[in-house]
Amino acid sequence: MKNLILLGLTVILFTACNQEVRYTQQSPEIDTYKKSMDDYKNMNWENMPKHYADTAKIANNVIEEKAINIAQAIEKNKEDASMFNWIVEKEEYEMVVTDKGETWVNFWGIWKGTMKSNNKEYVIPFHTTARFIDGKIVEEFGFWDNSEIVLDIQKIEAESNMSVDEKAIKSLIDACVKAWNDNDKTLMASIMTNDFVRTENGNVIAKSAAEYGTNLMDVFHGAFPDFKVKLDDYKIVGNTIHIDWTCTGTNTKPFQGNAATNKAITTHGHSIWTVSNGKLSNEDSYYDNLTLFNQLGYSIPTPK
Repeated sequence: MKNLILLGLTVILFTACNQEVRYTQQSPEIDTYKKSMDDYKNMNWENMPKHYADTAKIANNVIEEKAINIAQAIEKNKEDASMFNWIVEKEEYEMVVTDKGETWVNFWGIWKGTMKSNNKEYVIPFHTTARFIDGKIVEEFGFWDNSEIVLDIQKIEAESNMSVDEKAIKSLIDACVKAWNDNDKTLMASIMTNDFVRTENGNVIAKSAAEYGTNLMDVFHGAFPDFKVKLDDYKIVGNTIHIDWTCTGTNTKPFQGNAATNKAITTHGHSIWTVSNGKLSNEDSYYDNLTLFNQLGYSIPTPK
């Protein structure tokens, strides 16, 4: 009986030692993939091919039939390097062996890149998975959402193709956003006509640049010291500008006769600006006051 027990233990130990590891976070393949990622982060393009098989196929955000080789992938990385400065954070690696006996290394990380042309930062989660044979990557797939970057590049290209008049109008938009964010009433007045009129949801709020500064800019910056305006989108149609915008701020000072609530707001709206003789002559602004008041915690009185 004793010999049978020892034989059974020997068989169990032998079987366990010969079982293939199906999942791990430490392996030579993972080490290789980390080196490949380091080469990408440090733009060591000449070093990257040594991690890949000569016939390796790389498919980033495309189907397998549209995969490219490592030389083509490096050229695309070089194009990105001419447009962005980037870092990769929160890296995670794992290796799995599939039921078919294929070895794959999975990677997850956060890509943070700043576009050189607009100085805008993009934070994009991304995932890649690479199949290894004999220590080399033979195929790699990458997945991430780059739609925001694509749209911004399209905007930049469209702006570069603007006419002289359209570029002049775009400069008015940029100056308006800057004036709001800096609470610069002098700058705002410099881009407005003397008879400027602003309406808000159909009601006249200001009939001059001076009233615009007093009735709007001072009010919001006074109640929300961190008040900011973000230009979401715009469209120029002749001498008219259609703008989608988002305003944010924290109510730390009295607002419209109400005590500060210390609550944050995020308000979306649409403005239609009219340009006359190279300056802004009219703004019709539309946004939901009820949403703003609800965010501040205001109660609406019951109708009498």
